[in-house]
Amino acid sequence: MVELGVNASPVIIASLMRLEGTTGLQTHMREFESFLKDRRLPYEVATPFYSSGAPALHVFVALRWVLEVICKPAAVWLYRAGHAFLLRLRLARLMAKYPRCVVYAQCPLSASVALRCVRSPEQLVSLVVHFNLSQADEWIDKGVIAADGPMARSIRRLDQAVLPRLHSLVYVSRFMQEELPLRVSGLQSVRSAVIPNFVKALPSDNVMPALRGRDLVSIGTLEHRKNQQFLLRVVALAKSSGRVVTLTLVGDGPDRKTLEALAAELGIAEQVFFAGFCAGARAYIPGHKLYVHAAIMENQGLALIEALSAGVPILAGGVGGIVEVFDEGVEGRFWPLDDAARARDVLLDVLERPGALEQMGQAATRRFQARFEASVVGQKLYDFLLGKS
Repeated sequence: MVELGVNASPVIIASLMRLEGTTGLQTHMREFESFLKDRRLPYEVATPFYSSGAPALHVFVALRWVLEVICKPAAVWLYRAGHAFLLRLRLARLMAKYPRCVVYAQCPLSASVALRCVRSPEQLVSLVVHFNLSQADEWIDKGVIAADGPMARSIRRLDQAVLPRLHSLVYVSRFMQEELPLRVSGLQSVRSAVIPNFVKALPSDNVMPALRGRDLVSIGTLEHRKNQQFLLRVVALAKSSGRVVTLTLVGDGPDRKTLEALAAELGIAEQVFFAGFCAGARAYIPGHKLYVHAAIMENQGLALIEALSAGVPILAGGVGGIVEVFDEGVEGRFWPLDDAARARDVLLDVLERPGALEQMGQAATRRFQARFEASVVGQKLYDFLLGKS
């Protein structure tokens, strides 16, 4: 990271998660860090893994494994409490070093930790809203906490206590800018802006030889919320209509065995490639004809932006902030997530209509360059955090 003097005013990227990883949040952190580094702008990174107490994570992990078997909500509590404690060790040192700084928190809990470390009025705390509606809902969707259990209520209380106290909020979609104030009171007075996720351009000609000419690709954790079963059913219906299409699923997760069994049951096992976990998942996109997405809720979806960067058209449900990523019939198509047969028809129309893929691919590249390219959006984010816009 960039070396700073004690009088510098850095952006401190703060998160409970490590910088390396496959989630959209981690990609966002890395892309912003890369932007700051390329322009030699002052910054620091604060995570539990940068803390002097990081070795204690091994103890937290071991205890969490035990609690996963005994009591899943307790395991969630330990994950949050343990990581927050170690993040505070790192942030407290950095904020003591820099009396003027902006903490760019990646979740409400990391924002809460930052607020507790503030030592002067010139230390500002901002939050980027990555989560879908609430982090409580995301844990609920994973099936590890109850919808109205004590852990979910605790997370929502934290949202209400922390978010109105922030200096600013960065929304990655207009959808969440409109939705979150309906759930958390007091946000109308918090300075905010809609600044989408962003990535560096992905060369469209950098194709893995084994993937060249495949049809569909989708990236994401294999879990219920991502709804990959829908994709398998669409592929099966296309086959029953006489069109055999291939599908590449990049990612791993609790639903993998279920999805593999469903692919075999539907008679499409040979058409579906389970790529598993991949640190550089976006490299799988070029070479495919379409990026397909079936999540039933999405704040924005960074993988969709990565598809645009590779000039690959998108098929996705028109939910959440996805409708802000591309326009119907221009860079892709919206398909109904409650009707696999109609979705099959949308898929076949795009694949079989002369010139459709080429035109949509060119439009995808143009949209990416105008709205989601790192050098453009990264500057907007930096200027907003420092109060320049």
